[in-house]
Amino acid sequence: MFYLLLTFAVLYFSFPIAAAEKPFGVVTVSVANLREKPGYAAEMGTQCLLGMPVKILGSKNNWLNVDPPEGYPTWVTEDSLTLFDKDEFNRYIESPKVIFLPHSGFCYSEPNENSPKVADLVAGCVVQNIESENNFIKVKFPDGRTAFVPKNYCRDFDEWKKTAKPTGESLAERAFDFMGTPYLWGGTSSKMLDCSGLTKYCFFLNGVVIPRNASQQAKAGIAVPPNDYKEFQKGDLLFFGNPATDKVSHVGMYLEDGTFIHESGGVHLSSLNTDSPLYDAHLKKRLIVVRRFLGAAGQPGITPVSEHPLYKNN
Repeated sequence: MFYLLLTFAVLYFSFPIAAAEKPFGVVTVSVANLREKPGYAAEMGTQCLLGMPVKILGSKNNWLNVDPPEGYPTWVTEDSLTLFDKDEFNRYIESPKVIFLPHSGFCYSEPNENSPKVADLVAGCVVQNIESENNFIKVKFPDGRTAFVPKNYCRDFDEWKKTAKPTGESLAERAFDFMGTPYLWGGTSSKMLDCSGLTKYCFFLNGVVIPRNASQQAKAGIAVPPNDYKEFQKGDLLFFGNPATDKVSHVGMYLEDGTFIHESGGVHLSSLNTDSPLYDAHLKKRLIVVRRFLGAAGQPGITPVSEHPLYKNN
């Protein structure tokens, strides 16, 4: 009996009723680090941005097991989120919001860039829109803090969701914005990126949620024969790995004339074209899958933000 009670207690405190009472969370910091297990020493799996909604699956100590929009359950510290019940979450979803689109920046305590900073911001951060004041927008964080963001750095979130649409040009423009960004396993923000974090982030900033990891991304979209880069289109995703096993371990985004952009050490260009000074013979031998996401919105794993269940009333 003692061991049954002990087991029940462990389960109760690992997954308390608060997870059922508050089944939704919204990120309250510019970039939240999500880990594969509940602990700072655990491997980092992904990142979520300020204002990003997640489902709460459970908790352990001061860590929350969450499911972000791309469907990649991981663990995050409680102080990175504000928890909502269903009604509170729906009110948040319905509230007017803005999305911050520059590479990075700050919000301020007053409508003045010389006033004290409240927080840093990265491309893709979303905050509630309270009111306009001169050339600033007064915004509210999920945890109730208020701040001011330069108006020309933001777009109305609802309008952005309706109009954001990836094209080869818009994806390339975003990818180039991250040139030189250092590599970090699990990184999916302008602070640091991993290879699939770069592709996922570029699509998100163009209004589409795609899978988290390269191996998952390689199963989505439309298959393109990988034999001739002249058949590739700007924005296609190139997947590299072991040709003997077809195991994917790296991804880049195709640009043109054999050139692609990818994160490896830092975001940079490489080429499949033997005549190019950027030619990478090692990666060319390891190209095993090419997938086209453009024109595939709505297929499994490729969901416009405007249609994603976490960005709608629940």
